[in-house]
Amino acid sequence: MKIALLTNGPGELWGWVRPVITELRRRGHSVSLWLLPCQFASGHERAVASSFGADKLEGPCSSTWMWNALAQEKTDCVLQLGGDLLFGRRLAERAGAPLLCYSYGFKKGMRHARVFTAYRSMAEDISDKLKTPIQVIGDLVKDSLSLEAGKESPVSERGDGPRVLLFPGSRAPIRKLSFKWFAKITRHVKARIPDVQFTTMFAPFVPENEISVWEDAGLNPVKSVASTAASIMRASDYALTQPGTNTLEMMHCGLPALVAIPFAFLDAAPIGGLAGLISSIPMVGTALKKWKLRRHMEQHGGFISWPNKIAERAIIDEVVGDITPYDLAERIMSSIKNESKLSRVRAELLELSGKGGATLRLCDAIEKAVYK
Repeated sequence: MKIALLTNGPGELWGWVRPVITELRRRGHSVSLWLLPCQFASGHERAVASSFGADKLEGPCSSTWMWNALAQEKTDCVLQLGGDLLFGRRLAERAGAPLLCYSYGFKKGMRHARVFTAYRSMAEDISDKLKTPIQVIGDLVKDSLSLEAGKESPVSERGDGPRVLLFPGSRAPIRKLSFKWFAKITRHVKARIPDVQFTTMFAPFVPENEISVWEDAGLNPVKSVASTAASIMRASDYALTQPGTNTLEMMHCGLPALVAIPFAFLDAAPIGGLAGLISSIPMVGTALKKWKLRRHMEQHGGFISWPNKIAERAIIDEVVGDITPYDLAERIMSSIKNESKLSRVRAELLELSGKGGATLRLCDAIEKAVYK
């Protein structure tokens, strides 16, 4: 069977596509992987995707080229794992193939696809908009982490002080800001808690030549390709991160965290569609992004991290606003000193994580859609 996978951002590529390709190839199916245009891309998606074992890899490229190329593709099934569903519909209609979609939230065009999601709260949100039931199959990110089972963590070889994991993001402009902030945060915390151990977790999409700068600054960078994200997170006590797929990874590993959106980072944060074009206008961009952020939080119970959205209550720490590196340092110190809270949060996250096997259930659905 020939299966076309369409995806876009780094989180979807690493957390969703990777386990699905692994399972489809294990079952003997042919896979073509299409990297759609994405304003959130790191610029290194193709290099990472080339290691997944797909039979064919296309993109990233212009929307026009992608639109025309998809019309020529022959496939038995289309699975959209991120990106605009217009592309998936284009391929499915031209190839006469079923269209399946996995998503954490509602997307335009879902009425033309069979939709799967990870958690009940996500399914309810999508169903309310589609007016049709959505199948809950679990989180592909949990299965992605299991691909690394058995690997050792370099963090586990360090001392006995509290272990704090820093996530600088996958996009270069955000990492540039994170570098300056992390340097100030670590100095402030170490001055008061000398035995604290910081490790910076780099996404697979970060170029190797950038890592030495972080090493020289004493930020102990570790790339999740070289070791394993799961083992590093399980060996840590607390994390500082921005919203994204990595908050789900933390949930599955039981890692308490502070998820932060400093307004100072908004200028470097992309947004999609027409709003993205408007946000490039001086003075207007930051105000628009603040409005979009407030609207997003209102739609998700006031939360910015996936664990809190899924639970529909506060489990891990969050902070948004005009905050400084020193504000974050104080929050980190307060949290890592509270061992009883860390233990409680870890247990709640692991309970919320749920069972694995989403990849198997999704691949079963693909086969049923074709062999019905």
